Amino acid sequence: MYRQRNTDLSASKREIDFKPGLETETKEKVVLKKKVTLFRGIAIITGTVIGAGIFISPKGILQNTGSVGMSLILWTVCGILSLLGALCYAELGTCIKKSGGHYTYILEAFGPLPAFIRVWVELLVVRPAGTAVTTLACGQYILEPFFTECETPDLAIKLVSAVTIATVMVLNSMSVSWSARIQIFMTFFKLLAIVIIIVPGVLLLIKGETQNFKDAFTGKDMSVMGLPLAFYSGMYAYAGWFYLNFVTEEVENPERETYAERLFGNFSLAVPVVVALSCFGSLNGSVFAVSRMFYVASREGHLPEILSMIHIRKHTPLPAVMFLLPLTIVMLFTGDIYTLLNFFSFVRWLFIGLAVAGVIYLRYKRPEMHRPFKVPIFIPALFSFTCLLMVALSLYSDPLSTGIGFAITLSGIPAYYLFVIWDNKPEWFRTFS
Repeated sequence: MYRQRNTDLSASKREIDFKPGLETETKEKVVLKKKVTLFRGIAIITGTVIGAGIFISPKGILQNTGSVGMSLILWTVCGILSLLGALCYAELGTCIKKSGGHYTYILEAFGPLPAFIRVWVELLVVRPAGTAVTTLACGQYILEPFFTECETPDLAIKLVSAVTIATVMVLNSMSVSWSARIQIFMTFFKLLAIVIIIVPGVLLLIKGETQNFKDAFTGKDMSVMGLPLAFYSGMYAYAGWFYLNFVTEEVENPERETYAERLFGNFSLAVPVVVALSCFGSLNGSVFAVSRMFYVASREGHLPEILSMIHIRKHTPLPAVMFLLPLTIVMLFTGDIYTLLNFFSFVRWLFIGLAVAGVIYLRYKRPEMHRPFKVPIFIPALFSFTCLLMVALSLYSDPLSTGIGFAITLSGIPAYYLFVIWDNKPEWFRTFS
């Protein structure tokens, strides 16, 4: 049932157990324990930054920039923007010591309505579509060694992807410690995949293999309408720098790597295996982090109360983790990687831009707030302006995908008044919701 924001913090410590007939065995409050050490925190960030994006974004960037030279410039710009965004989140994370990431920062800066809309679109758009994108990439690379002579069947990719995301969610439901350990383990394979691709490339450049850089800006001219879609692909590859802020309270080829085949011969079959493990780690890290945002939103009364419940023995937000599975499966079987990427990127960067704008707003609204880390004011201004500009342009670049995302965003306004503000709901509506 949806409920008004509960100021009693005991609402964040509700107990859940699924053993039939089991009564609460202890009066101690059940909370999410501080099991995310510094090393595990680094693994969460590294493991989500180095995920599917680096292996699927190059195609989207090259298609929308038109030349090798412009694509390299855009990679650089997106990297700088990601660094600026991470610095802003460092300030937000050290002065607002609550889990929830974007949702919490928007709630603190701009109030409950924008925060509710943020978690509404995260629930319906960003997380299911984003998880589906990474899962599809994982499924594709898992199957690639078995279909070396032909195209991998689309249905097979989707079925393997469905099994993969179900496995990740079960792991995150069972143990915080095991999820974190798996993240550390998978981070090794992510770094290995990057080394396998980067080091030989650098060696070839040293040997004079620079023909791809000749006339680097020759090709189709880059249009303003292609810029936001290239931006979405580039920022997706760097995305992940914000995930640690979701768990603050617990902190102690473009598509087929033919390059590897030419360079490594038969050993190239190891590349898709390593990439698949990299994608699996990215899935694990994002599910681990974002489930905490749903948990916090439920604690604030913006989502059904069951999502703020914690398993009494495993100390995991099990309902918040498993809640995403049905929507993600639907996304898997109804979209392709690049359509889904544009679909959820519109909403993601709209609200990340708004959250970073909150840095500026909080400087004036709450100047007395303790800020152990403080960025120059031009950094959040530049970052939020760029995000909001790209979001606005994308409505013209891909009106169908981004328009649907925009419509779902607007639907959060009546949903807020219906589910959160309306107090005198009839009994049948309370039971249903």
